Amino acid sequence: MDIKTSYTRLLVNDLKACCEFYRDVLEFTVVVEALEDGYAEFSISGMKLSLFRRQEMAEMIGSNRPPVTIECQDKVALVFTVNNVDEAYHQLKTKGVHFVTDPLSNPYYALKTVYLRDPDDNLIGLFQPMM
Repeated sequence: MDIKTSYTRLLVNDLKACCEFYRDVLEFTVVVEALEDGYAEFSISGMKLSLFRRQEMAEMIGSNRPPVTIECQDKVALVFTVNNVDEAYHQLKTKGVHFVTDPLSNPYYALKTVYLRDPDDNLIGLFQPMM
């Protein structure tokens, strides 16, 4: 089997708010913005990230399972590399982004990280190597 990466599809409830977040706050390059069709796609450093309405995906695959309504730990995190975590942290703070953590240094992994959430509560990590 020959498998290649295509893109990451993030299933969201509030497509408009998430689209605005990735476009205006994180400043990802818009490839497709078809909110009326339930889809948006962005490009960031050779990676493609698409947003798709969670309900439409459930309908597409014929899922009749109700969404999980109990609180649980995150199932996925989008992680992006930045040149300077502190600089990105302050820049996004001025745009009103609320962070899950302050910037953290992890000498064991030689990384500096910070975590935030998008409007649909998806976890996003920003990191820089500490070398």
